[in-house]
Amino acid sequence: MKRLATSLFLAALSSMSLPVCAEDDADLAPAIQAIETAAPAALARQGVPGVAVAMVLGGEVVWAQGFGVRHRGSGEPVRADSVFEIASVTKPVTAWALLRLAEEGRIDLDAPIETYLAGWQFPPSEYDHAQVTARAILAHGAGLSTGGDSGVDPGAPVPTLEEAANGATMEYGAIRVTHIPGASYHYSSKGFVLLEMAVENITGEPFAQYVTREVLQPLGMTETAFGWTPASEERAAWGHDWYDRPLPHYVHATKAQGGLVATAGDVARFVAASMPGADGEEPGGGVISPASVQASFTPFPFTEDTSAVGLGYNLHLDGDTLIARKGGDHRGYKAMIFSMPEIGAGLVILANSDRAAPGIFADIACPWSNALTGHPLRRVCGQLAMLRYAHWAAGALMALAGLVIAWFVTTAIRRGTRFHPPKTSALRWTAVGILSASLVAWWVYWYSDIPLRLQGFPPTFYTVRATPWPTAFVAISLGFSLLIAALAFWLLYPRLPRRNST
Repeated sequence: MKRLATSLFLAALSSMSLPVCAEDDADLAPAIQAIETAAPAALARQGVPGVAVAMVLGGEVVWAQGFGVRHRGSGEPVRADSVFEIASVTKPVTAWALLRLAEEGRIDLDAPIETYLAGWQFPPSEYDHAQVTARAILAHGAGLSTGGDSGVDPGAPVPTLEEAANGATMEYGAIRVTHIPGASYHYSSKGFVLLEMAVENITGEPFAQYVTREVLQPLGMTETAFGWTPASEERAAWGHDWYDRPLPHYVHATKAQGGLVATAGDVARFVAASMPGADGEEPGGGVISPASVQASFTPFPFTEDTSAVGLGYNLHLDGDTLIARKGGDHRGYKAMIFSMPEIGAGLVILANSDRAAPGIFADIACPWSNALTGHPLRRVCGQLAMLRYAHWAAGALMALAGLVIAWFVTTAIRRGTRFHPPKTSALRWTAVGILSASLVAWWVYWYSDIPLRLQGFPPTFYTVRATPWPTAFVAISLGFSLLIAALAFWLLYPRLPRRNST
């Protein structure tokens, strides 16, 4: 029912406009004030150098601003026109390119993608490759292998698109069908490489050239491009790793999955193009039809999964209004967009640090949403807050357990019932060694790139990876460390043997 209601509501969008009405005007000043207060505090709390934020209200871009610094070394401020890598926020743009080709009858989004790959085929698998379609790939429902294009160092040889599809620069190797196509949600940036190949084979021109001409330029995204140029690097907000070290601009062999660099304002123009304009313009910005915009916000019909995923977006359908969300994640860069087409509102947040996601997005987006009429992100913000509190609670519980153990042992030592023997048994030393090794392994695994380098990933490729909230996760790490130290203390100070009173 939620999906049906959303579909009917979106169908109505094509026949209505969302001007900057009195309610939007009333929201604008409090929303700006909320961001201007929240952003600097979020940078300090999360340890992020800089962020750029842009806002959509009434179906148009109404404000953009930078906070913090572009580079820790130079200290130059982030401005509204600073350029960031937007990583996977590129995917909705790619979806628009495919939707445009579909409207022109040049691709069938529900046909086997291999039809458009000029002979390239998946490696053999037990699954039906004919079910791997462009629509399924856009919704991460094609059952493809995980991973994406981690990029190569500047000046290094850049693989061709086909070489990338066969595993060059790709995390975890070549593109394969690893799950039942159409059954469930399995995020795969790799699938977008096939979409890029399809666009190039259909149009006979480079993917970046086609998308720039047919999507970016008509939407007025003049400060957006596939990859860095000398001009954009002059305004770059340089990426930083977890340890606040500036990173180079890595070169990506593929474009469709995450190749765009842009300003926050330009990304906001794309977000606004999915909404009716302030002057009555139809959704789609003249690039795609309102029906295609609706298709991008329509959940993919997974056969074994209830995940709400559109074409390039994750969807939240359990609130008062449809929320389309997309995050981006590159080395040194994190990005997030929220689009609420039913109310003509949206937010873009671009950050230049591995520390940013998702903490800084919640720290900025939630106060912004709270300043709007109805707090449209209330449910999302509640979920993020619970995630943060769960991290802190887990860390606090482990720390408390460690403190209790340490207090117990210390009290026993003072009472003379525990002592440090002149010679500790081999068994106790072994146990202490295991605890120490587990502590070292924990910090190496989560806070260094050594494990990933052993798997073939490039240096500096995501520290504190795979954690839902990196900065809050530190609380768990500290609590775990205190608990391990307390257990070692307990082992090294055993209880005095009971004396036989007889």
